[in-house]
Amino acid sequence: MGQLRDNLGDAAAYSIVGIVLLVIGFLALDLVTPGRLRNLIWLEHNRNAVILSTAQVIGLSIVMVAGIRDSLALELWRGLLYTAIYVLLAIAVMMWSFVLVDWLTPGKLGAVARRRRPPRGMDLRGRVPGGRRRDRCDARSVIGARSVIGLDRY
Repeated sequence: MGQLRDNLGDAAAYSIVGIVLLVIGFLALDLVTPGRLRNLIWLEHNRNAVILSTAQVIGLSIVMVAGIRDSLALELWRGLLYTAIYVLLAIAVMMWSFVLVDWLTPGKLGAVARRRRPPRGMDLRGRVPGGRRRDRCDARSVIGARSVIGLDRY
C-alpha cells in the first residue's frame, strides 16, 4: 500500500509540473505569434492557431515523457528538476526555431496563424482547390493505406 501511495504522489507531482510547463510553453508561443494567441483560439476560433498550439503541446508532451523516462532512477525532486529543464530547453528551441524560420522564409509565418482559412490546397473539410468535394475515402486510398501499414499480408 505504501508503494502505491508513493507512486500516486510521484504521478501527481509530475502532473503538476507538466501542467505548469505546458502553460509556460503556451505563453512563450503567444510571445512569438502576432496578436493574442488566446483570443485567436477561443474567441475567433482560428483553426490555424489551434493547429499551431496543438502541435506545440504534442511536441512538449513528447519531450516531457522522455524527461520523465530518463529521470526514473533519480530522487523525485531531482527527476522533477531534470524534466523541467528538458522541457524549458525544448520551449526555448521551439521559439527560436519559429523566429528563425519566420526570418528565413518570405512573408511572415505568424501571419499564417492569423488567417481565417488554411492556405489553398490545405482545406481540412475534404475540398480540392477547385472547390468541389472529393470523396473522403475511396477504394484506392484504403488499399494503399493497408499496404503501407502492412495489413495487406493478412
